[in-house]
Amino acid sequence: MSISKSILKIFGWKVENNLGDNLPKKAVIVVAPHTSLFDFPLGFIAYKAMGIDAHFLIKKEAFFFPLNLVLKKWGGIAVDRHNKNTIVEDVIVEFEKNDNFILTITPEATRSKVDKWKDGYYRIAKGANVPIIIGFMDYKSKTIGVKQEYKLLPRAIGGDSEFDTLQIQKFYIGMEGKHPEKFYLSPEVYK
Repeated sequence: MSISKSILKIFGWKVENNLGDNLPKKAVIVVAPHTSLFDFPLGFIAYKAMGIDAHFLIKKEAFFFPLNLVLKKWGGIAVDRHNKNTIVEDVIVEFEKNDNFILTITPEATRSKVDKWKDGYYRIAKGANVPIIIGFMDYKSKTIGVKQEYKLLPRAIGGDSEFDTLQIQKFYIGMEGKHPEKFYLSPEVYK
């Protein structure tokens, strides 16, 4: 852990872990903004600094030899983006098979500019009955970490993927990705 913290410090980054040792054994960590190829190595080092062993989804095209060996060792799960029908169900099975399973998802699902967050993180968390944790990487303040658990509301009192995504996006107001122009927050967040 200290080596990872030292690496981050050299590059001027600080880690903020508001959950400390209270991170659940199973959870979906939503991380934003995601605008750069640098986000992955930065996030990986920060997780090591916080003592978090997380899995992540990555396009199957990246799983070629020998990179596939490294990605699997680091917690990578290959995803066929052309066969989206089974991704959520496959990940829910991973939660069921493991006693400890932390999954990191960037709801933007790409480094390019989007006009809506994907709701796979929400469907996975609901289907696996695990909490959502707010994770972040703010290039403006050079801070990376986990903020808090987000409690999903029952549908009867407002809880659904669109409502909850808007509430989650509010945590990211004022944060910047490496390429701020690529980061999307719904205009509804500011109302």
